[in-house]
Amino acid sequence: MRRLVLPCAAALLAAALPAACDRAAPDAPAPARFAAVGHDASRAAAQGFCERQWPPAPAAGAQRYGAIPERPLAGAPASGAAAGGTWTWVNLWATWCLPCREEMPLLARWQQILARDGVGLELELWSVDADGAALADYLETTAVPGRVRWLRSPADLPAALAALGADPTAGVPIHALVDRHGYLRCLRVGAVHVEDYGAVKTLLTAP
Repeated sequence: MRRLVLPCAAALLAAALPAACDRAAPDAPAPARFAAVGHDASRAAAQGFCERQWPPAPAAGAQRYGAIPERPLAGAPASGAAAGGTWTWVNLWATWCLPCREEMPLLARWQQILARDGVGLELELWSVDADGAALADYLETTAVPGRVRWLRSPADLPAALAALGADPTAGVPIHALVDRHGYLRCLRVGAVHVEDYGAVKTLLTAP
């Protein structure tokens, strides 16, 4: 009877091996069934968070993030793109907009948490203030989480909205996510909230 134990154990081990080997090696691409789950989760997150969304290039309907008319702001770079390999969070805001000001610390926290998880995110904070003195005073007394850029003039707001794929009548705050290749992926009109973090992370990390 004892001699039967080892062959039986070996048979059971052999039967179990195909299931164990089905897992991909750490450096191998995920099996297709997992990629589908990632895409589904990304779509669901976008539907709950984004007012408008675009597919990644080179898919049909992909849209590049266009240039926004800008004027120099003392103490801040006047031009330049985010570092390569990172997502860009574009935020249209104003010092007179209470929801805009209230969500700045939240954006800063999300950026820090994402960085700890290895997800690079640059914040472009486009002020639509017409009063340059008010903007300068605000920035002297208030820490903001990203690089502040200044819309060239109130008359250029429609062009800025068009660059983000937003309705020309939309009001601030407005948020757009731009992927690592410079393509728009998500537009949200209105404030963001703590409970939106899960959707944001899914959008930034999905395949």
